[in-house]
Amino acid sequence: MQRQLPPEEHFLGRTFPFFRNHEIVEHIGTGAIGRVYRAHAAHIDGDLAFKFVPIENLPAYQHEPDVYLEEARKANVLENPCVVPYLDVQSWEDPVLGREFVVFVRQYVRGTSLEQFIRANRGNVELGFIEQFLSAMFGLLFELEQRGMVHGDIHADNVLVTRSRYDLRGDMQFRVMDFKPAGHGDPIDYLGIARSLKGLLECVRYEELQLRDRYVFEVLRNDFLGRYLVESDPTADDRGFSPRELRRKLDSVDEMFAAASASRGPEAAVRSVRR
Repeated sequence: MQRQLPPEEHFLGRTFPFFRNHEIVEHIGTGAIGRVYRAHAAHIDGDLAFKFVPIENLPAYQHEPDVYLEEARKANVLENPCVVPYLDVQSWEDPVLGREFVVFVRQYVRGTSLEQFIRANRGNVELGFIEQFLSAMFGLLFELEQRGMVHGDIHADNVLVTRSRYDLRGDMQFRVMDFKPAGHGDPIDYLGIARSLKGLLECVRYEELQLRDRYVFEVLRNDFLGRYLVESDPTADDRGFSPRELRRKLDSVDEMFAAASASRGPEAAVRSVRR
């Protein structure tokens, strides 16, 4: 049974035996089982993210005390730049509450969740942003596939959207958190990406798109969302459950539009993929 989380302000202003020079300075989010804070070390001007989870909210922990280390192990073994790495996982008893917590310490990423981004950008999402998102997710899925791993809980709250002021291209970056141990979560990562894609497509003003982007929109809605990402039988389509083939299809949309436009005209090319 899950225990009620302490008030948001409970950890603010405190330091801890682990990473003792970091002070909790800001509450940045609350999930289903714990709260996440930004911790700052003034002497090195550096930030980390601390996630406090009551041990009662990790029902397998008492019987398998190492099982929740798998969240950090998964993240730290992956080389994909989307993954937010961990620095430590600690079991800690709060002397104020007399309760035990598992504390996940990871890199702090300044940004907003994809869920918040979608809510704040209704009618204001460009197709290029969605293409960048899918390209990043397919790259992550490919490494997971090659390593025989799954994330287990990909959804819009577990993806951060960030952009560096010092990136010359100004591209958005996507960072993925909160891997689930084996047997704890939905293993079908593709469905989680499909749900995020659906939310993003609903934020696009279709009537204002150029013909090329309308073509891409239709491909994303009808092929990626309607088929590849939700196909439960990988033998039914060679792109189902295949990050490599999904990335190839995504990278080829301009060539596909050019070829269809040359043979039928741009408007007919759009109609050819609309269902």
